[in-house]
Amino acid sequence: MKKVFMFVNVDWFFFSHRMPIAKKAQENNVQMRVYTEFTFKEKHPDIKNFSLFQSPLSRSTKNYGLFLIEFIKLYLLIRKNRPDLIHAVTIKPIIFLGIVSRLTGIPFIGAVTGLGPVFNRKTIFSRIRLMLVMNIYRFIFRSKSSVIICQNRHDKEILDNYRVASESEKLIIPGSGVNLEKFKPEGFKKEVPIVLMASRILKEKGVYEFCSAAKSFHKEDNKKVKFMLAGPIDSSSPSSISSKTLKSLCHDSGVDYLGDIKDLNLLLAKVSIFVLPSYYSEGLPKVLLEAAASGCPIVTTDHPGCRDAIVNKKTGILVEIRNSKVLQSAISNLLAEPNKLISMGKASRKLAEELFDEKKVIEAHYALYEKYANKPS
Repeated sequence: MKKVFMFVNVDWFFFSHRMPIAKKAQENNVQMRVYTEFTFKEKHPDIKNFSLFQSPLSRSTKNYGLFLIEFIKLYLLIRKNRPDLIHAVTIKPIIFLGIVSRLTGIPFIGAVTGLGPVFNRKTIFSRIRLMLVMNIYRFIFRSKSSVIICQNRHDKEILDNYRVASESEKLIIPGSGVNLEKFKPEGFKKEVPIVLMASRILKEKGVYEFCSAAKSFHKEDNKKVKFMLAGPIDSSSPSSISSKTLKSLCHDSGVDYLGDIKDLNLLLAKVSIFVLPSYYSEGLPKVLLEAAASGCPIVTTDHPGCRDAIVNKKTGILVEIRNSKVLQSAISNLLAEPNKLISMGKASRKLAEELFDEKKVIEAHYALYEKYANKPS
């Protein structure tokens, strides 16, 4: 029986984005171990179906002394258990487990979920960090028994420019895909159009821009359109928006905050326009794939990852980042053309069926498991 160790930075991300891949592997007689940081106050209903372990890697520590301790723990863990393949998701697990894989000769898959944080800041320290990360990536992906997965064209081009993975396989897989049976059009929309944004409540996701755009509609006539915001407040993130600030934002802009919605598919089926004005470090936002599968026209930013989820002017509209006026104009123009909303919604669903089917994404990952497990280093 093949043994695969998957490392994901946090538990909710595993359940929302990586669980179907692990499930597919287990169904094909692969022994999966998932290492992650536990955050759930209540147990996830599927937790009993997987072998989950607390990861030696912390999600957010910046203590370099702890980095060394974490690395040693990982090295000893891998050397003792000798998995046939290591699958690491996000930058910190990729760096730590990638180095361990080179030292132990174990095949390695690194899944990049957005390179933005490495490139966004222009300080001297950030430039040093950038060169350090790229050099580590070059070391990790020099092996023919390693593969790097990108979620969008922008990230792959950056890695190409820095000559990362010159001897390894490098490919684009569209995020985690979307369950086309769960997320699908309902067939009708509410009489009063609903404009929805759903994401973690973070500054970089564009929450302020969304509320600012909604405010102009609220001033004119809030009975003609409803603006809704859904998603959890992530207090662990430095860019988190507090509940007090969010309450004030929504009150002033006429936005209805729904909290963390468990059955997002039921809500998306009723939505007229889905909005994600993000300038966050995106790989390929899963919520955009879910909105597309639900037949929603999409307004999102011309930003890596976001732009990869739509066809501009066909399935949605791309707008400039951090520009609430342009965002408001795009929403207003779409609302003024009901026939365009219908055609864009149909095109969104078709795009999801062609490119973002979860089944294809799962099969692509499992094919890599089959190819690289036990591959000589």
